[in-house]
Amino acid sequence: MKINPVPRALVVLARKVEFRTALAVLAALALLAVNPCRAQAPQLPGPMSAPTTSPSSLPPFFNQNYLLGDFWGDRSKLEDKGFTLTPIYSAETFGNPTGGAHQGVVYEGLLDLELTLDFKKMADWDGTFHVSSYYPMGSSLTDNDTNDLFRVSDIDAYDTLLLYECYYEQRFDDGKLSLRAGQLGADTEFFISTGAANFLNSTYGWPAILGSNTTAPSYPYAALGGRVQFSPSDEWTFRAGVYSADPAPDRIGDPNPNRAPGTRYDNSGAEFYTSGGDGIFNIDELVYNLNQGDKAKGLPGTYKIGGWLDTGTFASLRYDDHGVPLGSPTSDGHPAAVDGNFGFYFVADQTVWQDKSDANQPKTVNLFARGGSAEGNRSLFNYYVDGGITFDGVIPGRPSDLIGIATAYGSLGPAAAGTVADSNQLAGTSLAVPDYEQNIELTYFAQVAKWWTVQPDLQVLIHPGGSTALPNAIVLGVRTTVTF
Repeated sequence: MKINPVPRALVVLARKVEFRTALAVLAALALLAVNPCRAQAPQLPGPMSAPTTSPSSLPPFFNQNYLLGDFWGDRSKLEDKGFTLTPIYSAETFGNPTGGAHQGVVYEGLLDLELTLDFKKMADWDGTFHVSSYYPMGSSLTDNDTNDLFRVSDIDAYDTLLLYECYYEQRFDDGKLSLRAGQLGADTEFFISTGAANFLNSTYGWPAILGSNTTAPSYPYAALGGRVQFSPSDEWTFRAGVYSADPAPDRIGDPNPNRAPGTRYDNSGAEFYTSGGDGIFNIDELVYNLNQGDKAKGLPGTYKIGGWLDTGTFASLRYDDHGVPLGSPTSDGHPAAVDGNFGFYFVADQTVWQDKSDANQPKTVNLFARGGSAEGNRSLFNYYVDGGITFDGVIPGRPSDLIGIATAYGSLGPAAAGTVADSNQLAGTSLAVPDYEQNIELTYFAQVAKWWTVQPDLQVLIHPGGSTALPNAIVLGVRTTVTF
């Protein structure tokens, strides 16, 4: 799927108006929204520790950890010595029978290659080298048909083989302190909800409040940076990351209105580009783990608060470089440049019910919620919240299966809405004023074998593109993932 750097969801706002005026309005919005909700690095399932049913009822082929097996024990021996190579392939099909800009059906796939060298096992040195590579392939339902801002699939990316993360991590004091440096994705450690990660829409991974508003390194483009993490106890963890911002502006979009088009596409993900002119991205997070020790008697939960700062240059969504409203016919259409963007967020994951009476099939009900903010005059979304509930192991004989329902809501910022309102008032257009986008997702995660999962999925897209310009859409799909 080839991501269009100008979201088609914004372009549809111009369908009912005179072309030249609409284009001037949309140019300002597109400068910021060129990166509509990049996904979190996909949380693809690895080999499971428990089979779907009792081992005696399954053939050995379904009980092994990998589709290709253990290579007569050699694979386990290498893992015991600290060498782990995990190839994972996900294939999915999505279609929208109603709503959106068009109706269509697409296929997408993702090859995920993960290599880890554990020096603790190799040489009793508490360090790890990790490298990951992605190969996305197929078409994008979001770009071709639904035109939503959240993005239907979290594996949606430009079709090419990419290096993602490549880092070394050193741990001290039995893991209480760790330092990580190299090419990193902020989405692999920050703003993560274990409950939200079960869903397929992109915003439940790296949420739209960051994916659409910043140039932070996230799937599929990581960036040079470093991360420090300190866990003084089982309950508390603090982590902070600093990264080079905007790793591939000509591919994923550049919010700087003064930057001329270039050729920094970085199709390989291996250019290791850094420039002080693009700024840096910093994110900090404090984590509290509730009832997760060995002797804890209460229901477990995890709570996080965090903040982020992007020091790059962004485009004003309301005014041009002469202070004239971008929606005015007299505007030159070139947005004013503003410095930086920042915001805050929270994450909550809480088990609200559990039954461990059957050791072979523990059952839990879990809630999650997240929310965040960003500066409204330079952000497509200024407020965001998502939440949901998952039911784990509740179906008899299916201990590893999960049922979940979630919803996400993103409020489009006052500047984006104001620019369209200005155009309607000053230029006589009839654009749909941006207000919000909402997603509702129902999913079922089925563990067919230790190495194979199948996940049917239903999504409802409300105000796709952030306004009433497009009809609400229903999306049906299924993903299957195999660990080789």
